[in-house]
Amino acid sequence: MRDNLVEILVGEVESSLQRYNQSYNGMTWREKVLLLVNVVGSIKKLGVNSNPLAARVGARERLRLYLVEHVNIKLTATELQVVSGISEYGRRIRELRVEDGYKILTGASNDPESGIILSPSEYLLISKEPDLEAARRWRIANRIRRETQGGSKAKLLAYLLENVGQIITSEELAYVAKSSEFGRRVRELRTEEGYAIATKFTGRPDLSMGEYVLENAERLSQPHERKITFAVQKQVYERANSSCQMCGWSRVKWKKNDPRILEIHHVLEHVCGGANTSENLIVLCNRCHDEIHAGRLELPEQLL
Repeated sequence: MRDNLVEILVGEVESSLQRYNQSYNGMTWREKVLLLVNVVGSIKKLGVNSNPLAARVGARERLRLYLVEHVNIKLTATELQVVSGISEYGRRIRELRVEDGYKILTGASNDPESGIILSPSEYLLISKEPDLEAARRWRIANRIRRETQGGSKAKLLAYLLENVGQIITSEELAYVAKSSEFGRRVRELRTEEGYAIATKFTGRPDLSMGEYVLENAERLSQPHERKITFAVQKQVYERANSSCQMCGWSRVKWKKNDPRILEIHHVLEHVCGGANTSENLIVLCNRCHDEIHAGRLELPEQLL
């Protein structure tokens, strides 16, 4: 029965397009528009009925089913509109994110550090399982976005401090910061302000793309001025194969009872004029990094 309905809808679309092509020259503008309205209506029905199971439920559930079936695959706004069968598909996606806790990223949350680059019309679900704490966090995000004084970095820190140990998505951070530069500000909180903010890139292999965790409310180190570009950081991490150049610790060795992160260390200290260049930078786990700054450990000669 369902297959017959799809065949009928396909036939309607083909028939409407044939009439449009045959009568195009003799039609008024409005006649062309009205004929195309019929085509659009048939295509919308066809999109809704493209999956027999999904056709029996509402637009929001159709979107959820489609996203879950295509986790970690970039989806376009056009295909989601076709699947939903409604023009307000964007609102339904926001509901899935805010009310149901699905980690759906958009172009507003581009995050090169995590390998996420989306256009404004692309969507990406990063986990099939919803985050049951998401609704609570979105309420916090709204409050901090409205009430916290200062720039985007202050808002991001306030949000992270209210969610210590919780997995935060780049979508949440982009929303709180009200800035597409949220990724840079988070890196500054880690590298300049000394906060232990972990990502998949810096030593938490259990995290997905676009996920962050503030490990501790206390700073790992004192604030300092470092302006290391992301390009240089990426080069240094790749050269070290994302592992500590002192003890060999890497994110593949990460354990919950030993939640280290990887950090960048100046061979010639920054306060002594050490440059923010790849030649003067190495990768250390935070444990070795602390030992070196405390004077209990020295860099081996080959790293000097």
